Amino acid sequence: MDTVFVQGLELRAVIGVHDWERAFAQRLRVDVRLAVDTRPAAASDALDNAVDYAALAEQLMQTAAASRCQLIEALAEQLAGCVLAYPVVREVELTLRKPGALPAAQDVGVTITRSQQEAP
Repeated sequence: MDTVFVQGLELRAVIGVHDWERAFAQRLRVDVRLAVDTRPAAASDALDNAVDYAALAEQLMQTAAASRCQLIEALAEQLAGCVLAYPVVREVELTLRKPGALPAAQDVGVTITRSQQEAP
């Protein structure tokens, strides 16, 4: 299995459990690692056989912007679902970070792994 990745994609979302957190869209960062068989894309050199990572990034940004999750775990799950909507993606490892959530920490976040077998 091969890996396609997008690293450090900046998202904006209303997220948090405190009222002051929910007053504005916060900056988040997401990394996704996709388990994909890239041989069909390599053989054809056609985007139709590959993951269109520009379209995927746009979908992730739109999903985050429309969400109103309290927990970062809930948003990570929604984003993983977006990735698994691409039939060529067999598994996704997704790390969602909330920079500045703790003053003494560079980042806080969650990493989840989901596969097509788990998808509803």
